[in-house]
Amino acid sequence: MLTGENQANSTPRWAPDASYIAFNSSRSGSNQIWLLSSEGGEARQLTKFSRALTLISWSPDGSKLLASCKCKPSDFSDKKEEVSDVKVITKMHYKMNGAGFHDDRNTHLFVVNSITGEVQQLTDGEFDHGSATWSPDSKKVLFAAKRFEDAEMVPFNDLYTVDVETKQILKITTVRGQYTAPVYSPDGSKIAYYGHMCEYGSATLDKLFSIPAEGGQPTLLTENFDFSVGNAVGSDMTSASEMRPIWSLDQKKLYFSATTGGVCRLFQVCAEGGSPKGLSCDQKVLYGYSFHLESEKVVLMYNQPSNMGDLFQFSLTDHSETQITHVNQAWYDEVSVSLPEHYAFTADNGATIEGWLLKPYSFQEGKKYPMVLQIHGGPHVAYGLTFNHEMQVLCGMGFAVLYTNPQGSLGYGQVFNNQTHHDWGGQDYRDLMLAVDKALEKWTWLDETRLGVTGGSYGGYMTNWMLGHTNRFKAAVTLRSTSNRFSMFGTSDVGYNNGNFEFDGKPWINYEHYLKHSPIMYVENIQTPVLIIHSEQDYRCPIEQGEQFFTALKFLKKEAVFVRFPNENHELSRSGQPNHRIERLQHLTNWFITHIEV
Repeated sequence: MLTGENQANSTPRWAPDASYIAFNSSRSGSNQIWLLSSEGGEARQLTKFSRALTLISWSPDGSKLLASCKCKPSDFSDKKEEVSDVKVITKMHYKMNGAGFHDDRNTHLFVVNSITGEVQQLTDGEFDHGSATWSPDSKKVLFAAKRFEDAEMVPFNDLYTVDVETKQILKITTVRGQYTAPVYSPDGSKIAYYGHMCEYGSATLDKLFSIPAEGGQPTLLTENFDFSVGNAVGSDMTSASEMRPIWSLDQKKLYFSATTGGVCRLFQVCAEGGSPKGLSCDQKVLYGYSFHLESEKVVLMYNQPSNMGDLFQFSLTDHSETQITHVNQAWYDEVSVSLPEHYAFTADNGATIEGWLLKPYSFQEGKKYPMVLQIHGGPHVAYGLTFNHEMQVLCGMGFAVLYTNPQGSLGYGQVFNNQTHHDWGGQDYRDLMLAVDKALEKWTWLDETRLGVTGGSYGGYMTNWMLGHTNRFKAAVTLRSTSNRFSMFGTSDVGYNNGNFEFDGKPWINYEHYLKHSPIMYVENIQTPVLIIHSEQDYRCPIEQGEQFFTALKFLKKEAVFVRFPNENHELSRSGQPNHRIERLQHLTNWFITHIEV
């Protein structure tokens, strides 16, 4: 262990010559950049900036570090502002789940001298700057931003460069689109990035592009690849890791990750474009990588049903891989893990839907078992071949767990992904109900009279929707859900974006559409006992959504319980406080055990 156990340390970054590790730490009272010699010893504080800094990366020449900071001009003024706890809001996008209220601050880029710790600001203005990376010669920083008026009104952004010495900012994209994860080619002549032209709003699949470093027309490199780049397969045990495109040393190939069905794999494609080739295993979910191009080796981070996360060394030459860590082996030796059984069926519109079933740990032939249907969030994410702790807990309690990817899920192509367009609670609902029917046909030991349903975020929406349209389930747990799409337009941190594609226009004009697709409008039909779990600092699906649903249920004298978690946000099940994560699972499992005989 390189740092103390009781210290909040994060984002470690090796220096280009491997002499130091730079990392973030809040041990001094605020998040600052620290350096630790690769030879050992005590870490030393490099920055003592007046605001918290988030480390991004070293410059290729090792002389500087790139960092970001949420700030506003008055933060650096000698004149002290009068302190008040009153919030004066002037922008539509004034809060973000997990980050809280913006307080008129924006994310700006800074460079830090790697020897003296001197900090210089690179960007300015009332704009947010992200996805930043260095040019190969360490003279420029490339980033994504919306440096234009009314930025919060549109989903588009641009790519820019800023000269580290002159601070001059140059816009290099000319086509409207969404751009993220840019990276220079080794000689600095081109830039590869992920993005799309927002053809289908938030449902548009990300693709791989390249563009000349000085700007110009972008080239689509994955034109005949009907999958989304990046990992969209969810798990409650691993956090997302940015997987930018990687250039080969000779600049003839690019490496990237993509979600195909219920897995995420490493792919390569010709730098001029073509048909991508899958390289890594097609039965695991890739959620991070680190390349050493000189040796043609890659370290891959995998999540799979039998292993929640370990490192593997992968060869780019012969595609062999070797596991190099066994972090949780001692734990696996002590517990049972239920492995998924795959199935697929044809939806009523001809699409192929795939799903998986986990057997209860106590499974015995000849016995009948209850089943819980799990519904993923999004809707444009996916379930797949990952380890999910919540599902394993339910298996340990004696339940079978069914999870599937209804239309609208990522990993099955653009047409499949578009099926929630203006139709939440339509095709997706029919797919999920058919998934239950087909599971009962395939696994005859499932008891159709002992079914439960649960899901979070969009999965919570679908749970609420199901309860108003079927009485098939004996118990339900709705997590961080949405129940009123009309009010959510104005209360969610991203709700106003849904009118671009998911829902039809402005709610005050097309209110009938929004209300038609709101589960609360069908609350009179609900007969299933419902447990509502919500976080009080959830700004994605605000707690008022749970409050409305609970109040309506109790007013109608339905069986419902509302559990509120303070000091937690939308990510409670994935990154919440450990004691709260445990208590959440206790409430969830107790509800099902109380209402469904195990």
